[in-house]
Amino acid sequence: MDNFRQRIEGLDLSLFDKVHSQTSPNDKRSFLAIEAATGELTDGFTYLEIGSYLGGSLQPYVADGRCGRIFSIDLRPKESADDRGVSQIYHDNTTARMLENLRGVDGADLSKLTCIDADVKDIDPSRIDPAPELCLIDGEHTDEATWRDYKFCREVMASNGAIVFHDAMIIYNCLDRIVTELASEGVKFRAYNLPDVVFVVEIGDFPLHRSQSITDMLTNNHVGYLHSLKFTDQYRRFANRWPFTAIRQVKARFTGSNVTK
Repeated sequence: MDNFRQRIEGLDLSLFDKVHSQTSPNDKRSFLAIEAATGELTDGFTYLEIGSYLGGSLQPYVADGRCGRIFSIDLRPKESADDRGVSQIYHDNTTARMLENLRGVDGADLSKLTCIDADVKDIDPSRIDPAPELCLIDGEHTDEATWRDYKFCREVMASNGAIVFHDAMIIYNCLDRIVTELASEGVKFRAYNLPDVVFVVEIGDFPLHRSQSITDMLTNNHVGYLHSLKFTDQYRRFANRWPFTAIRQVKARFTGSNVTK
């Protein structure tokens, strides 16, 4: 086994050292576990990513010999809508800056990387060839945009593969819509959360969850669950201020919703 593969399977976070990534240490471990599991399931795979910014989440893939092709899709906006209610600002959000960052990654092979500066709605699906087995969605953090990104991934991906979502605690309504549609269509799938805020949907026969690293994370699923709840606690603290509590108290008295019988 080569040294790089050992580092991937060992969930070596130093693989993210060259390019800043807007992810927690647990997110990085989850990403590496998914990459390692994908390598175990295939003889070689294609990776598609929507929302690359500086290239932080791409850096393990550009150096992974098992990953033969990479597609990076990013509209490169200066400002992006967000379902937290505050638009996110991205400084110097260019493909040229990202490529310069990735050139500093040890063992990087940028010849396999195709960059597309566009929204998925403006991309001809035939441009994505070969079909990716693994997709990451980390673009505009709204339910509407995530749904578009998901539908694009479903159209272009291999019949057996996985779609991974970052910041699941923000776009959870879309995730609920996705698993509901898959169930109603009778599609074979598995869906689960990995720490901290990584949501995985396996489609067809692509059992990433059987990999030991992912199994260990699922066994200790309190990590991601509690992290997401703690993230939303800021909204609970806000909603429990006056006058919101007073309004709810009055409503409860009239409706009797706070009475246990």
